[in-house]
Amino acid sequence: MKKANIIISAILIAFCSFFAFLTARLPQRNLPNTLGIDFMPWTLFIILFSLSLILLLKSVFTKSKPKQGQGITVREVGGVIFLTLLVYLYVRVMSYAGFLMTTPLFIAVLMLSSGARKWKGIVAVSVLATVGIYFFFQKVFQVQLPGGLIF
Repeated sequence: MKKANIIISAILIAFCSFFAFLTARLPQRNLPNTLGIDFMPWTLFIILFSLSLILLLKSVFTKSKPKQGQGITVREVGGVIFLTLLVYLYVRVMSYAGFLMTTPLFIAVLMLSSGARKWKGIVAVSVLATVGIYFFFQKVFQVQLPGGLIF
């Protein structure tokens, strides 16, 4: 596990370097009172680079633990495939129904698949998270979220 973490962190740091190179080449935006076009890429770079560096340092300076012999189960693989298909379906349906209609359903299905069973909580989190994301992107980032053909 220690060797795998070192290799993964080195690959991620190399990816971050390439990502930073591409971000530095983005054109400047001259709109007043707005974040620059490179704000989010630099933020993502800092977060990913920091986490990769922490993983590398932790892997190098901590003692390795003996393997526990726990592999990946068929259920876990099925969960990854289900999540991948669900995200694909979410993106495809969003172009027809829009962000405000598909996101609460997407969040509800994710919560149900992760074991949540209280309907009031599922509905509340789904609706409040969607409204929160919508207003955050509209007011703070001034980004128009997908509308869709139906609505």
